Amino acid sequence: MNFFGHAAVASWQSPAPGVVLGAMLPDFATMIRARLGDAADEDVAAGIAHHHATDAAFHGLPVVLGLMRELDQRLAALECARGPRRAVAHIGVELLLDGVLVEETAYRDAYAAGLAVDPSGVRWRDDDAVPRFDTLLARLRSYGAPEDLRRPHAITQRLQRILGHRPLLAPSPADLAAIDKALAAFKSRVDVAADTILRALRP
Repeated sequence: MNFFGHAAVASWQSPAPGVVLGAMLPDFATMIRARLGDAADEDVAAGIAHHHATDAAFHGLPVVLGLMRELDQRLAALECARGPRRAVAHIGVELLLDGVLVEETAYRDAYAAGLAVDPSGVRWRDDDAVPRFDTLLARLRSYGAPEDLRRPHAITQRLQRILGHRPLLAPSPADLAAIDKALAAFKSRVDVAADTILRALRP
């Protein structure tokens, strides 16, 4: 599950913005390539724990595993290279699900409230993580909810940025064309499955 999805699911547990921020922090740590430490704030700590519990449940759901397998097969049929194909089969499903969740005003509001939390209570194991995290937060706050994820082509562009710097996963122009086509065709599958996924994740 991607960080917006974690914000949405965490909002079920608690209206506290700190919980929502904490639920997104492990993904933010990956984005800035930093190691997350213990949180000084109890709400943030609860959110971090919620993130890990949600990921464990999400990645064990048969419906999610089936969607990822099916997207992988579609990409293979379009001759997408193995590295980007396997990455997109995983991340692409998560981003398509975010495109469904971002339709909900309550989830967009929870996400914005989480980003607005004072990050001073977040602890990092890397000395240079604080300025990088501050830069990421400023960018996410200015961007707002990821409305672009409603469009498969925008997801393709995000995947190009996410994977482009990783030699084994970077998609070629032909791979990107295959990814774009597969995501456009697959969106309706995730749209239909979203309710089943969310019901399975609810406590």
